[in-house]
Amino acid sequence: MAGAVASRRANSLGGGVAPRSAARTASRRPARVLLVDDLAYVRDALAELLRGAGYEVVPVPSGPAALSELERQGVDVLLTDLYMPEMTGWDLVRAVRSRNVTNTRGLPVCVGLYSAVLSGFSRDQLARAQVDFALTKLSDPEAILEAVERALAWSEID
Repeated sequence: MAGAVASRRANSLGGGVAPRSAARTASRRPARVLLVDDLAYVRDALAELLRGAGYEVVPVPSGPAALSELERQGVDVLLTDLYMPEMTGWDLVRAVRSRNVTNTRGLPVCVGLYSAVLSGFSRDQLARAQVDFALTKLSDPEAILEAVERALAWSEID
C-alpha cells in the first residue's frame, strides 16, 4: 500500500470495502476524530482535511491533553503523531488500550498512528501495539481519508 501501512483491522476489510460518507445520515452525527500532534501546522492541516471530509475534529497538542479529552467525551477515531515530547504516540496508544477506551457506540476506539518515518515498523509490530492503521505524514490526503474510513467501517461491523 503506497503511503500507508495498514494493520490487522484495516486489512481485514479487504480491498472491496467502499468507504462510507463521514457525514453519515441526517439522523446520526458525523464521526468524531481526536487529532493529536505537537506541531500546530500539522494539526491544523490534518484538521482542515478531516473537517472538509465531514468529520467532527477535536485537535489537541499532546498525549496528556488527548487523555483528558477522552475522559470528557467519546470519539470514534484517535489519530496521533508517533513522535511527540512528553508522551509519544506509542505511550498514548498503550494508555488508551489499557483503559479500554470505547468509541461513541461502545466499541474499542479506532487508533491511527502517523509519523514522518514508519519504515522501521512491521505490520506485526503495529498489530501487537493494537494500532488499527498507520500512515506517513507525507501520505496522499486521499490515503489518509481512506484509512480513517476503513477503520470506521470496521468499527461499525456488528
